[in-house]
Amino acid sequence: MESTLGKVFRRTKWLWRDLYFSSKSSEYWRHQKGGAILIYHGVDHIGSLAHNTRFIGMKDLNKQLAFFKKHWQIVSLKDYLTNNYRNDRFTIAITFDDGYLNNLELALPILESYEIPASFFVTSIQSEGYDILWSDHLDLGFQFSPEQLEIDGRVFQKGKREFFEVDTNMSLKNVCRSENFEFKQKMMAAISNLFRQNPKYDMYWNLMNDTDLKRLAASPLVTIGSHGNFHNNYGEINESEVLSDLKKSKHYLEGIIDKKIEMLAYPDGSYNRNVIDVAEKMGYQFQLAVDYLHRNDINDQRIFNRFGLNPFIKLGHQAESIIRGKY
Repeated sequence: MESTLGKVFRRTKWLWRDLYFSSKSSEYWRHQKGGAILIYHGVDHIGSLAHNTRFIGMKDLNKQLAFFKKHWQIVSLKDYLTNNYRNDRFTIAITFDDGYLNNLELALPILESYEIPASFFVTSIQSEGYDILWSDHLDLGFQFSPEQLEIDGRVFQKGKREFFEVDTNMSLKNVCRSENFEFKQKMMAAISNLFRQNPKYDMYWNLMNDTDLKRLAASPLVTIGSHGNFHNNYGEINESEVLSDLKKSKHYLEGIIDKKIEMLAYPDGSYNRNVIDVAEKMGYQFQLAVDYLHRNDINDQRIFNRFGLNPFIKLGHQAESIIRGKY
């Protein structure tokens, strides 16, 4: 866990970089070379970080995309992955993970206004009768849940922001990441669902249904990919579960949009070398991580890393971090 001194140092460094890179000229940004695949998740009206740090406000998204469009080259993900673009400018591809309804209602109109292509990696959990991702249920239900929970014989105590297992001090979210969906089902049964009664939370968990997904896929700027079926961490579950999850997701998505699904973004960025092989055999030609996790990944033409956005820094600092590939 980061110390108080470490947090102060990090925040001071970020503040200095915020100020320094905000003064850079358009010419500076236009003369950068290289490229990156960017990851977004949810979009809301105000940029709330109250529940998690995966959401960006419409205003900030618009500001970022306008900056990228002005200074860099933005191409479709497939063009990026196949090197089908000029290399005389910094080049990016835009991706969204999870399949939130707000991607259709809020993100797509902004993308269309700038004519920016984007790929949306959708979790197909609705095919299993669920309308929410397990992690969103945990985040949103936390404040309404009791001080102590028992899940599958394991006791969890409520902390300031999340539950921790009494015996191991591991957070409930990390426990869920290491387990299959059966455990996550039990977690969702134990965590309160009172957030469903308040419409102000809808933005942060509503997923696209079949009709919504068809509408999104109909845009000429949009490519649809898989983000798994149950949003399980593929690096933590067994190979047969990975195979089943990938097969169900591919079948579901292809049936809805009537297009071949050949791209996969690993849920939570979790995978191992066997997962890469399994996914390739399933027809996932392009596989996307968050960070490379294994030594040989950087030389493997089947897998590509992506760069997540930081909601706590200014735009110039964010742009420089994208170029450098690190914060």
